[in-house]
Amino acid sequence: MNKSILAVAVASLLSHAHSIHAQEVTADETMVVTANRFEQSSKSALAEVEVVTREDFQRTQAKTIPDVLRRLTGIQVTQNGGRGQVASIFVRGTSSDQVLVLVDGVRFARAAKGAVDFNQIPLSYVQRIEYVRGARASLYGSEAIGGVINIITIARATEESTTLSAGLGSLDYQELSLASGVQTSENGQLNFALGYESDKGYNVKPQPGLNDGDRHGFETLNGLIGYTHKVNSKLSLFGNVRAYENTYQYDSSSSFSGRQYMEAEKEDLSLTLGGTYQTDRLRSELQASAQKQDSWDYEHETNKSTGRQDELEQQNIQWVNSFLLNDIVQLNGGIDWRDESYVDKSANRKFSRSNTAIFGLAAITYDSTTLEASARLDDNEEFGSQATYNLGLGYSLIPELGFRASFGTAFKAPNLYQQYDPSYGTPELKPEESEAIEVGFNGVIKAVYWSLTGYDYKITNLIDYHPDTYKYINVDGETHIQGIELTAEFNTGIVQHQLSADYKNSEDKDGKQLQRRAKELYKWNALVPFGQFDWSISYQFVGKRPDVDYGTWPYSDVYLSSYSLVDTALSYYANENLTVSARIDNLTDESYETALGYPAAERAYYLNVMYRF
Repeated sequence: MNKSILAVAVASLLSHAHSIHAQEVTADETMVVTANRFEQSSKSALAEVEVVTREDFQRTQAKTIPDVLRRLTGIQVTQNGGRGQVASIFVRGTSSDQVLVLVDGVRFARAAKGAVDFNQIPLSYVQRIEYVRGARASLYGSEAIGGVINIITIARATEESTTLSAGLGSLDYQELSLASGVQTSENGQLNFALGYESDKGYNVKPQPGLNDGDRHGFETLNGLIGYTHKVNSKLSLFGNVRAYENTYQYDSSSSFSGRQYMEAEKEDLSLTLGGTYQTDRLRSELQASAQKQDSWDYEHETNKSTGRQDELEQQNIQWVNSFLLNDIVQLNGGIDWRDESYVDKSANRKFSRSNTAIFGLAAITYDSTTLEASARLDDNEEFGSQATYNLGLGYSLIPELGFRASFGTAFKAPNLYQQYDPSYGTPELKPEESEAIEVGFNGVIKAVYWSLTGYDYKITNLIDYHPDTYKYINVDGETHIQGIELTAEFNTGIVQHQLSADYKNSEDKDGKQLQRRAKELYKWNALVPFGQFDWSISYQFVGKRPDVDYGTWPYSDVYLSSYSLVDTALSYYANENLTVSARIDNLTDESYETALGYPAAERAYYLNVMYRF
């Protein structure tokens, strides 16, 4: 089990006091890149960071990125059905498009049209996921209101190994993947991955008498090739290509339109080139990337050329620098440039815009105190300039107790679909703006690592869809989210425990609870290693939350019932090469919905065999 949920945060505050407790934390030397946009030890990051590794994926037998994310503190996953259906997340009650999603440190292109659908990104070529809670727009720009999720692939991994994995499961599930890292020369490393996954699914939106017997399945074929080359002791170059092709079915049936059994395809291609220059005090990285995603939606019985098609393209150039001025002061900064376009091929219209930004951060560490200040200026050709900043303080009160506080501003730009869609777009939309305050205590009591954090978000100019005008608008008034998180890590015998509790009020301008946000979110993750076995157990409780019934007129508000979910996995390490794993999802066969009208899958079983060469 990765000790990053809490130990990282504790170590970041207590390490400056050189506490013996901090030295005992096994994760205090974990390297992270997302908190401040450069590689650093987790103990030097003044941010709430969680890291989940490929080893963790294998122990829990996670099949999708939502499987991984739903175990993490403050994250609530909503999904319109099973594998392949739309899956989004809420972080601390912020919406799914108020969380910035990166792949290898670069903004995922799908955000140009809307919230990222995590079910579409393959887990098979992911090396690790870094998750930062709290406003980070002063470093990353738009969308980083609730937090940042950085999905890091194997493209620049240094491990030499080859792993072949095959699995079967419920709903005719099949998976086959190959991942390998090969040293091609003394200074060169080639990494590649191939993956295939499919299931026939179930009826994700049952409507008796209308779509009886329908099954909505999913299929993906994905791959990645990455190469790194160390030119000399200071300079290294890298490049990678990643791609996936997904097909899935969904339901658009209604009493008005009749049965509509739909299918969608997504093709994604990304290319990255870059280089890193590093000395004892300076690290500078320049990279350029291009990403293209084509999407089709059509009735399953017809050809995809008769349906709706859109295309997204994004080009990025980013230059990030970190300079250690002395043992106390570190300076970071850089430039981001992005050009993105959205093409509605059905309407034969194209919309594009570019964004240029500069950012900087100063971190001062002296004795038991850490101070951070960061600022960023985005210049967008559509809505002008947007300035954001963040101030942070960390202080070790005593060796076993630390304090942290921060204040930050953030924004979320309207996406190209919200602005320019021929039917629903509003070109005059303004960016959402937010202010966030965060205060927390971290400590160690008898080998229990704990953290208590309070947060307060105020968001104005919220972008929402108006059900009467069928247009996107900026909502007058203020969205207010207040919450408190409690996390703990400890061992009882051979059992390793991770606990988190999140209680929040997330209210719109009228004081109503935000749609699909639960006030209560409790999680327990455990790992029991014994002999040649690892046993993983996960429990989460999600409280009741409001939703809207769009099947009535006028639309009516309803509440989704609370639910408890238990997943478990067992891995048997037959020898140093062969691992056999089994997983049960929804062990208690709970009936629940995360979105109204879309029942979640029933209990499911999976079996996997992995061989490492």
